Amino acid sequence: MQKSDTDPALLDLRLLRFLRLLLMTGSVSKTALHLGISQPAASRILARVRDLIGDPILIRTQAGYQLTDHALSLRGPVESAIHAVAAVFAPSDFDPASSRFRYRIAATDYGVASVVGPVMESLLTAGPRLRVEVSPLVPSSFDDLEKGKIDLMLYIDVKGRDDLLVQKLFDETYVILFRKGHPLERVAKRKRDLTQRDIAPFRQIEVSYPGRTEQQVDRILRKEDGNPAAVFHQPFFTAFPYLIGTSDTLAAVPKRLGDRVCQLGDFTSAPFRVDEGFPYYLVRHERTRHNKAIAWFVQQAKNVVG
Repeated sequence: MQKSDTDPALLDLRLLRFLRLLLMTGSVSKTALHLGISQPAASRILARVRDLIGDPILIRTQAGYQLTDHALSLRGPVESAIHAVAAVFAPSDFDPASSRFRYRIAATDYGVASVVGPVMESLLTAGPRLRVEVSPLVPSSFDDLEKGKIDLMLYIDVKGRDDLLVQKLFDETYVILFRKGHPLERVAKRKRDLTQRDIAPFRQIEVSYPGRTEQQVDRILRKEDGNPAAVFHQPFFTAFPYLIGTSDTLAAVPKRLGDRVCQLGDFTSAPFRVDEGFPYYLVRHERTRHNKAIAWFVQQAKNVVG
């Protein structure tokens, strides 16, 4: 028998199911009965299988019909093929306990301190083999997200884009961070929140948000006339403890960061402009919508910091 060209596009799962049963039963009539089709229909399918494989599959002998040696050798490949096809259409699964997935996240050090750090504490238990790699949040981070160079991005100012999936994690407010024993400590105890006038006598440090200008987080310390009151500008939120720890210098920082810093040492904080703040988002690309590993991380972030 001459073997025909077997274009994979011509194959379908029905042929595999038929061949699988035929290899089990060694009988066209029994195979037809299992499939609920007529024997003539089964014979037509067998003819197609023979044509595709280039082997008679089933031959008549004095003892009755028998499978050919080549047919018997196909049992393993046929089973593997059926399982492989089923795997293509099976729902994807994600087991954090055994997964070695690598999360690539773009964030500022504030994002690391307020979101990634708390989530990592959860990952150590739920996903001990998971990896987290953080890169700096830069102007090209949106392009990196679109190109698949990063998986997630932590951001404060997300404008609507159809190709982005945006998860709001929380609304953030500000506090003034200063050392314990600071002269401002007495003022803070008497007021609901501090004002620009309260902090005006002291040297102030302002953060410059990476890649952006005139964000609210940049100008939170600005005077009412819009002129900078800060004496020092730098891009790192988590540098504040080192900059204010031994002087009367102070800084306006997001509350979650201020709370974590105060847990570490001799620092305290007080609410500042409580009616101002910003939303904080976890951003991913539309192509990751059905990526269960990414969805699991997003859920962990919502559970931990939301």
